[in-house]
Amino acid sequence: MRIQLTLDCPAGSRLPLNYQYELSSWVYKTLAQAAPEFAAQLHEYGYNLQGHKRFKLFTFSHLDLQSPFDIDTRKQTLLLHSGKARLTLSFLLDKALEHFITGLFRQQRFGIGNARIPATDFQVTMVQVPPPPAFTAPMRFRTLSPICVAGFEAGNPHPQYRHPADPDYAELLLGNLIEKRAAAAPLLPLLSPAPAEAPAFRFRLLSEPRRKGITLKAFTPHETKVIGYTYDFEISAAPDLLQIGYYAGFGVENAQGFGCVGVV
Repeated sequence: MRIQLTLDCPAGSRLPLNYQYELSSWVYKTLAQAAPEFAAQLHEYGYNLQGHKRFKLFTFSHLDLQSPFDIDTRKQTLLLHSGKARLTLSFLLDKALEHFITGLFRQQRFGIGNARIPATDFQVTMVQVPPPPAFTAPMRFRTLSPICVAGFEAGNPHPQYRHPADPDYAELLLGNLIEKRAAAAPLLPLLSPAPAEAPAFRFRLLSEPRRKGITLKAFTPHETKVIGYTYDFEISAAPDLLQIGYYAGFGVENAQGFGCVGVV
C-alpha cells in the first residue's frame, strides 16, 4: 500500500538537510503506538532471508517541499518559507492492514531535528491513498528518493556504492528484488501473478543520474554516509518483482528513505 501525507509546519522553519533517519524513526514510532509487535518485527527482524539478510519492505520519499524554500549548504539546513510539504510512505504488506495503517498516520504530529538543529514540529493535515498502478512490463519510473545499489569487493568489508552506468548495476538491482521476493514469501499470494513466460529483465536509464550523498545519524558517533542516485528509468521484469520494487523500494537502505519511486 502507499499513502501520501500533506504536512504543515510553522512558516520559516528550519530542518536538517539530512533528515531521513529522523523520518524513519518517526514511522517506526507511529507504528509502535498501535501495533508494537508489527513495528518490532520491522525494526528488529524485518522479513528474514535464510537467517541472514533482513528486509523491512517499506520505504518513503524525500519531503516534497512547497515553494518557496531555501537550501543552506554551509549550515546543512533547509529553510521552509511556505511551511508546507508532502511525503509518500510505501509498504509491502497484507491488504487487511491498509485501513489500519492509514488511520495510524491521520493527525499525527512529529518533530525533525538533530544534535545541532532544534526539532521542527510537523502536523499531518491530510492522508490520501493513491490508486495502485497496473504492474505490466515495461514500466517507467522516476525516483522520489535516491536509489542506492551496493556491491562488495574481495578484501573490502565495506559496501561499494554503484553508479547506474556501472556494468554490474542492473544485475545487482535484479538480485536485490529477487532476494526481497524470497524474504517476503508470506506475502507472495498478495502480489501480481507471474505470467507463464515472465519478460526478460531489462533496465534502461531515461535521464542523467544525479548523485546524492545522505548522512544518517548526523553529528553522532554512529554517523554514516550513504550514496544513491536520482533518475528516470525503464524496467522490464516479472509483475511481482515490479510490485515489490514499487512498494518496498528498489535497491538497499529502503527503510532509511532510499529507493522510493513513482510511475512516469
